[in-house]
Amino acid sequence: MPDWMVHVAVAWSLCRILRLRYGEFNPANTVLVMVGSIFPDAIKVSIIGELLGFDLWNYIYVFHLPIGSFLLAGIASLFFQEKKKAFLFLSLGIVTHYLMDLLLIQVGYGMSLFYPLNWMGFTLNLVPNDDYYITIVAMVVALVIYLVTNWIESRNNPKMINQEDR
Repeated sequence: MPDWMVHVAVAWSLCRILRLRYGEFNPANTVLVMVGSIFPDAIKVSIIGELLGFDLWNYIYVFHLPIGSFLLAGIASLFFQEKKKAFLFLSLGIVTHYLMDLLLIQVGYGMSLFYPLNWMGFTLNLVPNDDYYITIVAMVVALVIYLVTNWIESRNNPKMINQEDR
């Protein structure tokens, strides 16, 4: 599964559904969740280091562990006025990332979700890493959620004025 597109689409879809019930999931906070959903993949920066001749993998690998991702979210939340709220929305994105990664067929032993307490790996081994159908499904589901939630919001919003009523 192409990571970033699926992770961002799932995070956006979740926020869009929650927005129907909770006003906190406005577009700005939805962006925080989407950014948080790609924080665990900050290890992709090591590719740039390899191109420049540096081996960054040992230093950046910690970001694909929950403790490193939440640490990165904590550091990023320091740049916001409402630090606790920013951290919580970034953390929701991180959680969606790990839930999606649990579905992947892992080459090794799985994801170390409880590092540094335990190195046990977890995986559900359901989806191959190179399955592009998951991307298509995620994008179609996001489109359907967009259309349905727009219809629900327009139906429930009394402030919307039809052109016929003018």
